[in-house]
Order: sequence, then C-alpha cells, then structure tokens
Amino acid sequence: ENDYSVLPIDALLNKLQTVLDSRFPGSTFLSGYSDHALVSAKWSMPEQTEDLIGTYLSRLASTGDALLAEKLTPGITFTTSDTGVAGAKVSAYLCGKRVSVNIGSCIQVDHRSKKTVDDFGNALDGLFAKFGDAVGKLMKLMDIQLDYPVNAMTRVCKALKMPTKAACEAVAMFEMATGNGPATAHDVYMAMQEILFLCKVGGMPENKLMFISENLTRALTVKWNDYDCAKGVNL
Repeated sequence: ENDYSVLPIDALLNKLQTVLDSRFPGSTFLSGYSDHALVSAKWSMPEQTEDLIGTYLSRLASTGDALLAEKLTPGITFTTSDTGVAGAKVSAYLCGKRVSVNIGSCIQVDHRSKKTVDDFGNALDGLFAKFGDAVGKLMKLMDIQLDYPVNAMTRVCKALKMPTKAACEAVAMFEMATGNGPATAHDVYMAMQEILFLCKVGGMPENKLMFISENLTRALTVKWNDYDCAKGVNL
C-alpha cells in the first residue's frame, strides 16, 4: 500500500497533450477507449513522418514496398491501468489504412516507487529517441532472411500464444501470398498484424486486443532463425 503511486488519468493525459503540442505539432487525436480497468488513446503524428520514420519508409520503397510506405504515418498509443500494465505507458505504432502496427513500448511509469505525473512528463522527454529505437528494431527484421517463412510465422505465433483461429487465417493468407518462398522476418511481422485485424472484426473486446498487440511486439526481438525450420508445425 505504501508503495502504490496514484497517477490521475486526467493529469496524465493533460501532460501528454502538452508534450505533443510542443514537441510534435500537428498531432491528431484518433480514438479513445475506457472501461473499469483500462483507459487508452491514440494519436497520429503525420507532420513528423520524415523525422521519425523517413529512413524506414525509404528502405521499404527500395525493397519494393512503395505502396505500403505511402500509407504509413507514425503515431503513439497511451495506456493506463491499475491492472495488467499497472501504470502509464506510451507505445509507438505505425498507422495504416487497414491496420495499425505496434512497434513497441517507449515510455512506462509504474504505479509504484512513489512515481508522480511529473515523472511521467520527464520520461516523455525521451519519446523521440525511444520511438527511433522502436523503428530500428523493426528495420532489423528486414535483414533477417527466412527460407521457410510460413513455418517460422506459425512457430512464432504458437510461441506468442496468438489466438488460434485468427493466427491460422493470417498464416493461410501469408502462404497464399508468398507460396512459402523465401521472405524476411519483416514480411512475416507485417503479415502477423492481420491477426489483430481479424480479432477486431470478430468483435474481440478492446482490452484483449491491446493484450494481443503488446504480445505481438515480442516478435520484434525473437531469434527468428531458430523458428525457420523445414518441418511444419500446427497451431
């Protein structure tokens, strides 16, 4: 009890909005969600596209994904909860027309150690650099070549305990598109985002969607070559 820190939601949001207005002008509020245990909100930052993900988009275009590159803008997701994340968290994502691609946590201040809203504000000073770190992890996937990407995707989905039905559909769609020919870990990671879309259109509650999204980002740092095996596996 003595270790618990109260972080009022309205104060956290006001602090975040102040930082966005001053450091990321032109940011646009997209959506919000609230229930008894979770509050979340999303912003896109179109005017920071070149600064935050310009190098990544150029790399995408150079590898034949120019159409995808044209659709992506940087954004952030704010989450606060007394359960699960148990604190205030800001994550980086790429906003597309069909799906949003979560690329990892940037800032997290837990409800403990006498943390305050000012601690959250101070942590936000590093948001730009942390966003760059998250994009860097995504770009590294472009250098990981997979001989059996469908098998790798299936194994990673199983390891991350993705919802079976949605994962099976996403794997099948990826296999139809690639024919299980060679691909990069980045190709697979982007294909895995279809799981979130399928869960969302299937009516999955927002709090569960956020849990799956967070779990998906673990794929950014798995040892992909360990999952790249000729022998198939079932979900």
